[in-house]
Amino acid sequence: MNRVLLAAAATSLALALAGCVNDQAPQYSLTGNETGVFRTANAGRPIAVSTIKGMDENQLAATFGAARLDRKDAATRVLRYQSDGCSLFVYMSGPRAQYVEAYDPQLRPLINVDACAGSVAAQRRTV
Repeated sequence: MNRVLLAAAATSLALALAGCVNDQAPQYSLTGNETGVFRTANAGRPIAVSTIKGMDENQLAATFGAARLDRKDAATRVLRYQSDGCSLFVYMSGPRAQYVEAYDPQLRPLINVDACAGSVAAQRRTV
């Protein structure tokens, strides 16, 4: 009888501990080597980074709508645009866009910046 109880207790303990294991990927990342995941309900047409570079503020507003963030750090100005699937950061040096980055909603970097730009443009907010 003791063996049956001991086996049942060991099985219960094993099942309880198995519920504590989580094999899912983390839900957020502020740094690290994780690649972002791009999912959107309205992808639009991709916009090449080379097209964005060199745009002025009026061209950016016409393409992406109103920036959700407008921040100045020393000589660099950062504009952030948003869609349901990503955040697009445009770095301005003087009056022109110089650099572009894209992140998924968990702040993991996206490889396909062009696709993010297309979804932001398709979902643009009015200026």
